[in-house]
Amino acid sequence: MDKRKWYVVWRGTEPGICDSWAECESRVKGFPGARYKAFKTQQEAVEAFRNDPEELDILRAIARAPREIVNYEAIPDIVRDSIAVDGACAGNPGIMEYRGVDVPTGVELFHQGPFPDATNNIGEFLAIVHALAMFANQGNDHTAIYSDSQTALSWIKARKCRTKLARTDANARLFEIIGRAERWLMTHTWSNRLLKWNTSEWGEIPADFGRK
Repeated sequence: MDKRKWYVVWRGTEPGICDSWAECESRVKGFPGARYKAFKTQQEAVEAFRNDPEELDILRAIARAPREIVNYEAIPDIVRDSIAVDGACAGNPGIMEYRGVDVPTGVELFHQGPFPDATNNIGEFLAIVHALAMFANQGNDHTAIYSDSQTALSWIKARKCRTKLARTDANARLFEIIGRAERWLMTHTWSNRLLKWNTSEWGEIPADFGRK
């Protein structure tokens, strides 16, 4: 009999789903007002995490919390007419979301998720496709797109999400979205530059969720 347990952390250093007590404990030990619970299956944990409106609002509030203001105009190597995209995943696999942010202003342009039983690389990939499709619909062929994920950029070049993640009942909708993204890439071209964000010199990408 499988005695493995899954743990949901609603309030801790990093909200999300853990597949071991050791990981869960590291997120809640010493955290004021920590809230967590064990579940027998991953599906139960995912549903519990997703179906708690109060805690989901808290998670989204964390994602949208004001970031340190950086004057990117003072960094000449950064293209001003650009947006930045990023993904975040609590666990691997785990709860994933992604977003796009205008680089000069820091304004959030789109935000999707949470998606259960996903990976960060998938989020990074979908964020780039989302930005490309958004610009195509706007007739915008000039705004550049920054990503700090070399993996996601290589997947876009291949027009294929090369994830090794297994398809499950929990992530079936996610795989449908991946399929639509791949079809979009195969049937469209674009002129928007896809650029690698230089984290070591410029700091965290503007779309970063700030959960590291």
